[in-house]
Amino acid sequence: MPTNLDTIVVLALGVLVMGLPGVAQTQDAPEGNAAAETAAREALQTFITQWNTADDANLRRAMHFPFATVPGGGTLIVDARPEDFSAGFDQMRAREGWSRSSFDFDSFAVVESSTDKVHASIGFSRQGADGTAYRTSRVFYIVTRQDGRWAIQLRTPAAEPEDLGGDERAEIVAAARRAVLDFFTAFNAGDVDGTVATLNHPHLFMTAGGGFAVAESPGDGPRPNFDRMRADEGWHMSTIDALEASIVTRDKVHFELTFTRWHPDGTRYWTVPALWIVTRAGDHWGIQVRSLMPATFDARAR
Repeated sequence: MPTNLDTIVVLALGVLVMGLPGVAQTQDAPEGNAAAETAAREALQTFITQWNTADDANLRRAMHFPFATVPGGGTLIVDARPEDFSAGFDQMRAREGWSRSSFDFDSFAVVESSTDKVHASIGFSRQGADGTAYRTSRVFYIVTRQDGRWAIQLRTPAAEPEDLGGDERAEIVAAARRAVLDFFTAFNAGDVDGTVATLNHPHLFMTAGGGFAVAESPGDGPRPNFDRMRADEGWHMSTIDALEASIVTRDKVHFELTFTRWHPDGTRYWTVPALWIVTRAGDHWGIQVRSLMPATFDARAR
């Protein structure tokens, strides 16, 4: 296992580490949870049913709080309490002539699922009073289970622009990808300020176990504690195992990412799939949301 920083950076700059010579490979845990996916679908049904009551109090019962909305462009809206959230039904009626909305459940697509969390997207439409759809698009949700109840906890647009050509899409993905690679380069160099510089704020970090932490400004980090990681985990470096752009707009890119942490002797001890949402705020592409799923490989000391 290479230990010099130059080689570490090369690994972090895009080599997909699927297995290293001389390193014992252990079978990863299977991914996906069918029961959770069914529960998430039912939670979306509850959400759209309550949405169509046009009553915020009803809708809030189909949501978990804190609740996050990621419009793109570096904006992150977090409603900490149910009473903070309003869907703006009166404004939609006045501005759009909205009457009701519907989900296309045939288009329901799960990206990742676990016992307590599902990443998924679905098509939706808005209709006017005559029942005619005047807007059709897609939305991405993070659905979580808390205290035995499944509900929506994050939403963000998921439709790629129809006029987004292949060359422009590739340029956007490359710019957003650079933020991810720069994060890992700084992380492996033990550069705390460098990792924070790759983020957009407010920044949301969601753990696999239900943690929800918002850093409002760069001063809030989050700031990795590398000394503690070395002492508690025996961490030496991290690598990217997979990095795929799944949703691309002009100011937001979703990456399905898998990373691994390694000991100094070249053995891996933690492999984790995650969703990272990278947004463009002005001229700065930065990581704005990180949502971890349960580890598929975990050999950390207990």
